[in-house]
Formats: sequence, structure tokens, C-alpha cells
Amino acid sequence: MDDVSVNLFLVQVAVIFLPGIIWAKLDATYAAKVKPSEIEFVVRAFVFGLTVYVVEYMVFEWLHWPFPIVDLAAADSHEVLTAPIAHEVLGAVGISLIMALLWLYASTYKLLTRFLQLIKATKKYGDEDVWDFMLNSGEAAVEYAHVRDLDHGFLYAGWVDTFSETDKLRELVLLRVIVYNLDGEQLYETPRLYLARAPEKINIEFPHEAGG
Repeated sequence: MDDVSVNLFLVQVAVIFLPGIIWAKLDATYAAKVKPSEIEFVVRAFVFGLTVYVVEYMVFEWLHWPFPIVDLAAADSHEVLTAPIAHEVLGAVGISLIMALLWLYASTYKLLTRFLQLIKATKKYGDEDVWDFMLNSGEAAVEYAHVRDLDHGFLYAGWVDTFSETDKLRELVLLRVIVYNLDGEQLYETPRLYLARAPEKINIEFPHEAGG
């Protein structure tokens, strides 16, 4: 196989698996807690792409539309991206975006974990810790928080805006914040406050009762 054939093969395969690559990229950026290795990314892109094309095939079958099959074995010798295949790939890209958004939603709100807890199949939170599970829960009771800074003698009361978890820090942004000392005396107010603490140095209380 000469260089031209290799380039032709790689370009056509990349285009065909573009739906899976898009889904895998969105998953790696917004859902995965740890950046996947190159091999893991390729495997995910393949699996996601295969899933997309299976869904597209089912849609085509339901609509009684022809579903052309790509002959990848011939991709190194001649063009396999015909007009019907190109339309198929474009449709798969649209499906991949929809499925990736559903995947991100399910991942963010831990829908599978919550379902397993609902049927009492598990009490675990999944791969994430309680910090991630609680603040991603979407419950009104965890939207307002009291953060106690015991080392510096402050209590920050505000609405949770954004948060993140790194290997060394727990980061949290609060809105409409009132700062107290630990005796309950109000010191000042600020519209936005960023906190970054080591995992063992952050204590959060949620004063609003669930359903209250």
C-alpha cells in the first residue's frame, strides 16, 4: 500500500467514523472524570460510532429507506464516500450530537446510578465521590450552602453556582454570598466568591431541608 493509498484510506475512514469521534470528544471533555488515553479514546470513538450507525440503520429501516453499506476493504484503492454514503454520514453526525447530549445529561445527573438506587440494587454513588454526586444532584436542598473555613475562621453562605474537583483541590463558586465569622457575626457581603480548598479542608452544610 503506497502513501497515496494510505492517505486515502485514513481520510475516508476518519470521515466515516466522524460521528463516533464527535461523541467521544464531547464525552472526554464534559463527562469523563479522567482524560482518556489515546487507545481508550479510539475504542470509545469506535463504540460510539457503531452505536450511532446502528440507531441510524433502525431509523432507515423504519422509514423504509435504503441503507448503503461502506466497503472499508476497498477504501485504500478507490473512493467509497459516494453521495449516498456522504448523506448517511451527515445523518449520523446529527444523530451523534443528539445521543452525545443525552449521554452527557445521563452522566451529569447520574441517571443510571439513581435508577439502581431506586430499585435498591446498590447504595454506591458510582465512580464519583459524594461531593460530585451531591452537587450534581439538581435538588433544591443543595443549591444553597454554608461553607465553613475552620482554618481562617469564616463561614460563607451563598448559592452554589459552579464547582469542580481536581486531584488536589475542591473548587466552588458561590453567588450572593454573606460572610460571617464562626461566632455568627456578619462581616460583609459579596456578589460572587471563589473558594479552593484541599478535600480534607472543606466543610459544607446545606441548611435548607429537602422538600422544604
